[in-house]
Amino acid sequence: MGKTAVTAETKSNTQTFGRGSSSPGAYRLNLSAVKDIAVTLNGQPSTFVEAYCKLRDSKVKEVPTPFPSGGKYITEQGIIQLDCDWPVSATMCKLVGFMREGIDPHGVIWFYYAHDRSRDADEIQTFFVVHDGKIIRESCNFGSAEPLVLKRNTEDEPIWRSNQYFDEAFERYWYRRFYTETVTGQLMVLRPDEPILYHYERPAVRDLEQEIRSVTLLKIYRLLWIGVPLLIAIAFPLIRDYMAIAAGVLGVELLRLCWMTRKLGRP
Repeated sequence: MGKTAVTAETKSNTQTFGRGSSSPGAYRLNLSAVKDIAVTLNGQPSTFVEAYCKLRDSKVKEVPTPFPSGGKYITEQGIIQLDCDWPVSATMCKLVGFMREGIDPHGVIWFYYAHDRSRDADEIQTFFVVHDGKIIRESCNFGSAEPLVLKRNTEDEPIWRSNQYFDEAFERYWYRRFYTETVTGQLMVLRPDEPILYHYERPAVRDLEQEIRSVTLLKIYRLLWIGVPLLIAIAFPLIRDYMAIAAGVLGVELLRLCWMTRKLGRP
C-alpha cells in the first residue's frame, strides 16, 4: 500500500512536456524530472535514473518498442527487463537508442521546431538533434505525457557579454542548416499551411498573375506613348522628323520590354 502511494505521488509530481509548444532554441538532456520515477528492473523496484545507468553500462544491442510499457533490452550482459508506464518507456527507448549507436545522450543537442496533435487529442513536440557537428535526427518526438527530460541550453549569468550573442548565432546556424540541408526541414519550408520557421525566412512566393497584369498594362502604356509623337507630327508637319525619331525610340523600348518579359508565366 505504501509503495503504491509513493508511486502515485511521484507520477503526480513529475514534470511532463505537456500540451502546447516549447520555445525555439537548443536543449540539453536533464534527468532531474525523472530521477525519482519508480520503475521495475528485472523484477526489482528501481528508478528511472538507476535503469538508465544500468542500460548505459550494459552495451545495449537491441531496443524494444516502447508500447504498451517497458520491454526487454538485449545487452551484451544479457536481457534487461524494464517495466514502467508507456510515457516513461518511450523516453527511455529514445535515450537508449542513442547509446546503442555509441552516442552519449548528454552530448547531443535538441532543437525544437514543431508541435502537432492527432485526431485522438494526443500532442507531440518535435526536435531535430545535433551531435558531433552533424544533424543525426531530423525528427525526434516527445509526447505530452512523457517526462520533461530536456532543458533549455542557456547560461543564466554569462561571464562575457558576447556569450549570449554567440549562443543566439549558434542556434541560428543550426536552424538554417536544418531548413536548407535536411529533407524534413525543406518540407517544413514547403508545407502549404506555412508553419512557423525559426531563424529562417520563408522564400516569398511570386504572384505570377499580378506580374502578368502589370507587364501587360505597361506594354499598353508604352504603345500609347508611341502614338503621341505620331499625332504631334500630323498636327505640326515642321517637326515631324523629330517626332518620328521620338516614336522610333519609344518603339525600340517597347520591343525591348517585350523581349525581356517573353518568358513571364511560363514554367
